[in-house]
Amino acid sequence: MNDQQALVSTAASQPQNAAPADPPAENWQLLNYFNLYRVVIASLALFLSFFIGEALGIDSQAQALFMSTSFVYLVTSLFSVQVTRHRQPDFETQATVFAFSDVTFLTLLIRASGGIDSGIGIFMLIAVAFSSLLLGKRMTIFIAAIATLGIFVQHGWDLLAGNAVMNSELVAGFSKSAILGLAFFATAGLGHLLATRLRATEALAASRGEDLASLTEINELVIQNMQSGVLVCDSKNRVKLINDRGKNLLGLEANIKSSKLTTSTISAELQIAIESWKARPGTPMQRPFRTELGSVLIPRFVTLGQSDVADLLIFLDDATIVRQQAQQLKMAALARLTASIAHEIRNPLGAISNAAQLLAESIASNPQDMRLVEIISGHCIRMNRIIENITQLARRDRVDQININLYDWTKEFKQQFIHTIKIDENAVAVTGEKDLEVTVDPDQLYQVVMNLCQNAYRHCPPYADTPIITLETGKNKAGRTFLDIADIGSGIAPDIAESIFDPFYTTSSSGTGLGLYIARELCEGNGGGLQCLTDREVGACFRLTFAI
Repeated sequence: MNDQQALVSTAASQPQNAAPADPPAENWQLLNYFNLYRVVIASLALFLSFFIGEALGIDSQAQALFMSTSFVYLVTSLFSVQVTRHRQPDFETQATVFAFSDVTFLTLLIRASGGIDSGIGIFMLIAVAFSSLLLGKRMTIFIAAIATLGIFVQHGWDLLAGNAVMNSELVAGFSKSAILGLAFFATAGLGHLLATRLRATEALAASRGEDLASLTEINELVIQNMQSGVLVCDSKNRVKLINDRGKNLLGLEANIKSSKLTTSTISAELQIAIESWKARPGTPMQRPFRTELGSVLIPRFVTLGQSDVADLLIFLDDATIVRQQAQQLKMAALARLTASIAHEIRNPLGAISNAAQLLAESIASNPQDMRLVEIISGHCIRMNRIIENITQLARRDRVDQININLYDWTKEFKQQFIHTIKIDENAVAVTGEKDLEVTVDPDQLYQVVMNLCQNAYRHCPPYADTPIITLETGKNKAGRTFLDIADIGSGIAPDIAESIFDPFYTTSSSGTGLGLYIARELCEGNGGGLQCLTDREVGACFRLTFAI
């Protein structure tokens, strides 16, 4: 059984002798329209009452009945309009009383106008039809029965009063009254069936409307909380919808209205990407583009329809987050692989180192052989350092993040660093914003910053009253918190600024080339990033960015 059938069945199963206990506003409005219809009919009858005697040739007594009935009908109709506006008494009572008064007054008008041949019976039929729309099944049938009885009584009134009548006219009149009575019952039945289905349709529409409103609210909530930026624009590139994430990625104000935006005013690069996609619509993803904030976005396009003027749905993904997700999948597999390889290498390496020590004891008097043993031991130590660095990758995806104040943490790190390296306290400076909260694994952050500071110290000149390392906290244009580690050393050439993060890339004969690679991996594992800034005139500067 579908929804509409279920609602029809529910409507049909309600008490048939009463309308709904608390009808909707539409029912009251329909009753009010019916009252206005009564006023019009009563006014027309009163107006015609002054001419009906001459027009139809009825006697003065019938004309007086028609006039008085019309007047009382008009007054009653005007009163019903006022009562309905106040909605007192209840809807069922008003509809029942007004329907009964219609039958009464129309019966008198039919009697005064010479019988059903006058044509007023059609208004009785309309009254029964209205009653079937407003009342329950039993009351509707009752009104139809009262109307039929009224038609028969008015036609046989002369016979009941003992007045002389012609049998042929009496029989013919009863036949017409019976046909009209059948029409009353048929109208009542069909009208009630139509009203039941209309109520079921209204209930279904209301239910579907609530579901649609709820679904719309859910969709809006989902869109606003998506990690991807979402834009909808028309064929003229006018923005119809943009979520909060899209505004954030594109550097727009949070309270800006989408109706004031076009893709060309938002970003010239985005407009170029759209035009490029329209030239080759079969490719859903286009090349990334850089925003004014410096972030790189990856656009994806979907048309909302088949026509040439269909709206365009645009998804914007932060390339950094996409890269992080790919890195997480890669590192999860790499961590398991490196852990097993390191374990397998460490055992034979330990055996080689032990054998070299034993061999050194037996050939202590031979300098040439001792040199060979020193070479073996030195490479064993270097290999062991590489293995230790590789095993750190296995811990990259095991992050224990907490909220910390970055400035306070940096000051504490400075104290630990100067005591570890044993340098003057003024050789390291801490500057920047103080009220910055970040979510990060403090142990991994310590490992990264310590690695960078040790590298900076090795490439800096001796301390001479000027800080050789500066730790600065702040926020970039995209609103992301950062920590800069800058030095006054020889700096890093721009052409190798990205290569230094590659595994096993090193400019030192004794280095492993894994320090910066592991540092970047640990930063990305915490939802941030690590980059080398190349816009400095003196020294090098590495910037750690943290998750928003």
